Amino acid sequence: MERRDQYRRTARRKPYRGRPREKKQFIKKFRDVVILDLLLHGHPEEDRPSWAKTPLAQVLTFPDFVLYEVKVNKNSDIKVQEQKTYEAFLREVKLRDVLKKIDYNDLTNTSKALIQSILEKQVLKYEEEFINFFNNSTSITPRMHALKLLPGIGQKHMWEILEAREKQKFTTFQDIADRTSISNPAKLITQRIIKELQRDAKYYLFSKTQKYE
Repeated sequence: MERRDQYRRTARRKPYRGRPREKKQFIKKFRDVVILDLLLHGHPEEDRPSWAKTPLAQVLTFPDFVLYEVKVNKNSDIKVQEQKTYEAFLREVKLRDVLKKIDYNDLTNTSKALIQSILEKQVLKYEEEFINFFNNSTSITPRMHALKLLPGIGQKHMWEILEAREKQKFTTFQDIADRTSISNPAKLITQRIIKELQRDAKYYLFSKTQKYE
């Protein structure tokens, strides 16, 4: 009897075959977060009475470049374009837990108006990482080099960059501009990140938005 009872206790349940549960999203505490927009009365497209809506913020994280909607403490003095680590926002009781990961098309008009200028600043902040991309990027397929995924980079520009870095590795964005015909490398990186956030990309170079699904 004891053996039978033990078997009954440890028997595995059959797996649930209903709709799969959505993956719970979270932001690592050390990630930098910038506030794109505040919706203190909830999302306008949410079909619920205003008193039942959750105050939220649309945010962008760095350097993984992912968009989220996060619960907000509406009694705090949080501001649009405020930036610090997620841990700092939590400690100051300004942000709370993540509601969901979103894409570019989910952004409000305010978020869309701000995101390019904010991204350009962050790309400059992480310049060294993007310089490594220009110095070390390789072919993704036999016919497609990663450099050609940047807006405006065709075959001619690709070979120009490859030949320049063969002679000497790039050190700054300005160095790239001085030694190639690419006048604003940071802007090209920004445009590529936005393209990835829009899901208008087969390959993801910089944003981890697809990886986190």
